[in-house]
Amino acid sequence: MKIEVGRFEINEYLNGTFDCSCEHFHETKLEEVRIEDNVKNDILAFLKKKQYKSVFVVEDETTKKVYGDTLISFLQEHDILVDHVNLGEGLVPNESSVFATLAAMKNHYDLMVGVGSGTINDLTKFVSHRCNLNYIIVATAPSMDGFASIGAALITDDLKTTYNAHVPQAIFADLEVLKNAPMEMIAAGVGDIIGKYNCLIDWKISHIVTGEYYCETNVEMVRQCMNDVVESIPLIKKRDKQAVKKVMEALVLTGVAMSFVGNSRPASGSEHHVSHYWEMKFQFAHKEPVFHGIKVGIATPGVIHLYKQLAKQNISFEDARSHINGFDYEDWKERIRDKFGPSANGVIALEETAKKNGKEQVLARIDAVEKKWEEIRSVILNELPEASDVVSLLKEAGVVVNPNAFGIDNELVHDAILYAKEVRVRYGLLQMLFDLGLEEAYADAFVAYYEGDL
Repeated sequence: MKIEVGRFEINEYLNGTFDCSCEHFHETKLEEVRIEDNVKNDILAFLKKKQYKSVFVVEDETTKKVYGDTLISFLQEHDILVDHVNLGEGLVPNESSVFATLAAMKNHYDLMVGVGSGTINDLTKFVSHRCNLNYIIVATAPSMDGFASIGAALITDDLKTTYNAHVPQAIFADLEVLKNAPMEMIAAGVGDIIGKYNCLIDWKISHIVTGEYYCETNVEMVRQCMNDVVESIPLIKKRDKQAVKKVMEALVLTGVAMSFVGNSRPASGSEHHVSHYWEMKFQFAHKEPVFHGIKVGIATPGVIHLYKQLAKQNISFEDARSHINGFDYEDWKERIRDKFGPSANGVIALEETAKKNGKEQVLARIDAVEKKWEEIRSVILNELPEASDVVSLLKEAGVVVNPNAFGIDNELVHDAILYAKEVRVRYGLLQMLFDLGLEEAYADAFVAYYEGDL
């Protein structure tokens, strides 16, 4: 069976194996998605269909009030045994939260149920996978795209790490709850989707330069999600149910695309790496976190601006080769220890295994970029929107496109271009700038962009 992007409804992507022109088969273990009014009835019907009689609910103080109490009471009234854990306020998906969840589990359950968004989803996904249990997520805000992905992003040893886990059996969301979510969380969902403009270009350029696997069908899926959200933006600030539903569907489908590929490539690129770097630095400093999708939204036009600047630059590939020949690995390690603090050893260990900054790999990529430069330039100039157009979309959706407004100072903006790539082995703009010896100049340009008139 073939995927028919633009014609499929969301559930038609599920419960099947799809043949694809990329010569891979695509499938997801996600079985059902329901984004409706009064969705608790759909949840109960799902539990009955699966013959699940006991569930363990994971919630925090906010999601307990928003929907957790309502759902637990409803299920108990219909003879479902429910235990739960309330993980409190200011939840961080770290070792303590994992332990607190495990410690609260009193029985062997048929299913785990997460009630919440990003952090709750990641924790429930991770713990359920380790306990060999299925889980479902009951989303309370359309704030991020990880609902349907296989990865669980946790903070371990103060480093954000994505663990392979599993997808939920089902995703449910009550439209009344979604539309009444904090507007900042809805804007975060829009920001996460808008970031796909750049990540798809990162993926395509990696395919050109490194030969990384690339699937045009998954790219088309994600583009369709972006188009649906962009068309809905005028109604999002009015909390229109159908507009909010489009955002939630897009977030779920980009997660399905990740599941089809087996990693986050269709939905995460340099803009996400920048966001993750800012998130880690906030964590180290014990600052109040900023929603992931907001940071992605902020980073996206800046990354696009750098891409456009790069495409117009006269690149000296000989200078790039000279630069990597002079690369001082010991100096790099000292800078990593300074910038990553308690996470530095993990970052250094990753580099010693992957050698992504090593002379041999970098020189090979420089050769490939030089050979394919005109093709790369064409992709950047013709397939990326203008940064100003992306800023306009984000502003219309309620995203403040200024890192300083969220406590992200110019040093963090600058350093993100230099160091955000170090926690992942993934080729994109940031690695390309390093390879070409341009990372310092472009870090300055990144700061200048956000100091300009946005």
